[in-house]
Amino acid sequence: MQNIISSYESKKFLGTQPYIEEETFFTTFSALLVNINSNYQKTILLSLGFFMLLIIMAVFHENGILNAYRFEQEQVKMKEGNGKLKQQNDLLRQEITALKSDPYAIEKIAREKLNLAKTGDQIYRIVSTQSKIPPIK
Repeated sequence: MQNIISSYESKKFLGTQPYIEEETFFTTFSALLVNINSNYQKTILLSLGFFMLLIIMAVFHENGILNAYRFEQEQVKMKEGNGKLKQQNDLLRQEITALKSDPYAIEKIAREKLNLAKTGDQIYRIVSTQSKIPPIK
């Protein structure tokens, strides 16, 4: 027991910053060990404390279970985004193929995006007025 406390004190003395969980764990744990008389009870309590420390580290460590779950969720989102981008790429490839081979596709783009018209087409423009119509009383 003296070795555990002295190694903890040496960490504190050397300026390394232990986890806050470790600090509270060791202070409460050392207080419990002082009151226990039997070596068997001390061994069980030490092994239980070590097991709890392992569980805490496995869950909350930077390579723990919580981070693994978060990375898995990010991977799922990225795969969904990749699927959407592949669909977009396929649509763009189809449009490129149509523009290279189909003259009607070129005509459609010219009419819609460039506001061009064929000879003989009638063009209607709808103009909105700026003045407001007064309400009827």
